[in-house]
Amino acid sequence: MLNFYISVNRSLNFFLVLLFIFSSMNLFGKSQNEKAEFLRQKNNDLVEENLRILDSTITTAYRLNNKTVLSEAYIDKGNYFLTQRNYSNALKNFTISSNISKEIKNDFTYYSALVGIAKAKENLTEINASIKLYEESLTYFEKSKSQPKAFSLYLTILGQLTYLYGKTNNITKSEYYNKIELAETKDTVNYQYALKNKGIIDFYKKDYRSAFYTIKKAQQTFWKLNDIKWYTISEQFLGEILYQEKKNKEAKEYFDNVIEFSKQYNILDEEIRLSYERVIEYNEMYGNNQDKLVAVNNLLSFDSLFYISDNIILKPNIDKYENAFLKTERNQLKEKNRTYKMLAFFSLVCVVVISCVVIFKTNQKLKRKQSSLLESIDNISSSNSREAAFNKLKRSNDNIILDQDFEESLLLFEKQELFLNPKVSLNDLVIELNANRSVVSNYINRSRSKNFNQYINQLRINHILKRLESEPNLRKYTIDALAEEIGFNSRKTFSDAFLEHTGFRPSNYIKKFDF
Repeated sequence: MLNFYISVNRSLNFFLVLLFIFSSMNLFGKSQNEKAEFLRQKNNDLVEENLRILDSTITTAYRLNNKTVLSEAYIDKGNYFLTQRNYSNALKNFTISSNISKEIKNDFTYYSALVGIAKAKENLTEINASIKLYEESLTYFEKSKSQPKAFSLYLTILGQLTYLYGKTNNITKSEYYNKIELAETKDTVNYQYALKNKGIIDFYKKDYRSAFYTIKKAQQTFWKLNDIKWYTISEQFLGEILYQEKKNKEAKEYFDNVIEFSKQYNILDEEIRLSYERVIEYNEMYGNNQDKLVAVNNLLSFDSLFYISDNIILKPNIDKYENAFLKTERNQLKEKNRTYKMLAFFSLVCVVVISCVVIFKTNQKLKRKQSSLLESIDNISSSNSREAAFNKLKRSNDNIILDQDFEESLLLFEKQELFLNPKVSLNDLVIELNANRSVVSNYINRSRSKNFNQYINQLRINHILKRLESEPNLRKYTIDALAEEIGFNSRKTFSDAFLEHTGFRPSNYIKKFDF
């Protein structure tokens, strides 16, 4: 019965994964941020369902007293809490599994549970205890590495020991495990992770050029594998290498990328916190107060999420998960910005007042000059008005003659059905009339109450309406063919113009001839 129950649970889990894949089709056309948020939400739904499945499996295993399944289920549950960064609960479940496995003498699940305990302690900053447990488990999995699951855990332990010994500055031990890791993973994808660890060791040895090249090479594989966490941590190390080499501007670009990925993909890792601090230092060094304020806020936001997510407080002097020094510094920067804004405001008020005084005095002078000029203008206004009236009459007569020429040309244009040419343009009429473009356009607006494009569309629609009435065969044409027949370059433009002038789409209009 238990086997059937587990089989059903696995089928349900498989169904959920399929559901996740099909729902992910909604990602097409979304922005990167929308994709990330969508995937996070779907992932949350899946992990919550997985927890319910695990709890059901544990309940059934207890009822049937199947301790083998029980020990495996507690490992799965511990791994679940690891992904949720709830390390205390992860530790509790791995410990239960190790006790049950020891009782039933199942070495594989026992040492698998020890690896889980080591991971939990590592994240709870119990590094030495974590290293001890990893080394205790390594011997067993090395002997059993012919089995795929055991080999996978064997590589994981090697990688963690390399990383943790490097982090604690025990370079000799770190290099020892890394050499084994490189040899075991040669010609596999895991080799890049071992190579990344070698680059980190070179970084701790201050061989910065070798470290940069090695980590950069491994990082390219992380991107292809969509391992965003290690891609981001690699970016942090690359930025730190440049920083140590005093290449501050180039380093800041890497640190900015780390912060962007951290925020976008919700990556909370102690390694990448340094990027936030480095950006603050950079802006302080170059006097970028506004950017420094933004960087300080980013770090405070990261700290809040990091400490809350871990359910622990790594630093004793934190007031509600905020670094007191950074909080004070942020307030000081805000105060400075407020002072600068007040100074800018008063400076602006002074400029406005002075400008008003200058403008007032200038207007007074202009008014005096205007009065003088008006007296002179009055003396010549009578003669000038007569001349202006004559010129206005002359222009009016010229316009009448010009309008007559334009009208005759437009009527000829309509009679010759030149509007059916798909390439016809306002420039063609301008050339034909030998006139200014704006003058021709204004005449069409005045005489036809339409702009040029609307005028052409109306002529074409009127033309096709007449032909549809008189030529039944034309009603059998496709909409695309009708559009091409009267000079439209696209079906949509023709259909929209037809609707605007008749109130019908072409297909609906043609149907009325069937009745």
